[in-house]
Amino acid sequence: MKIYKYFARISNNFKLVCATAFMGVVLLYFLFHAINGENGLLSYIQIKRQSAMQAEKLKSLKEDFEVLKRRVALLSNDSLDLDLLEERCRIILNYCNPEDIIVKE
Repeated sequence: MKIYKYFARISNNFKLVCATAFMGVVLLYFLFHAINGENGLLSYIQIKRQSAMQAEKLKSLKEDFEVLKRRVALLSNDSLDLDLLEERCRIILNYCNPEDIIVKE
C-alpha cells in the first residue's frame, strides 16, 4: 500500500511538472512571436521608422513640386517671364549670346 501511495504522489507531481513546463513553453512561444513575429514589436518599430523616412521624402517632393509649379506658371501664356524663357532656350536649344563668355571646366 505504501508503494502505491508513493507512486501515486510521484505521478501527481510529474503531471503537475509536465503541465507547468508545457504552459511555460507555450508562454515563451507567444512571447517570442509577440516580439519577433511578422506583426511583433520589432516589426512595428521598423515600420514606424520607414514611415518617418517616407514622410520626410514626401515633404521634400512636395517642395520640389511647388518650385516646378511656380516655374510652369511663369512660362504660361498669361504671365510669360522673358528671363525664364531665355534661360530655358539656352538650356534646351544650346543657344548663347555672342557676347557671352563660356568657361569650360
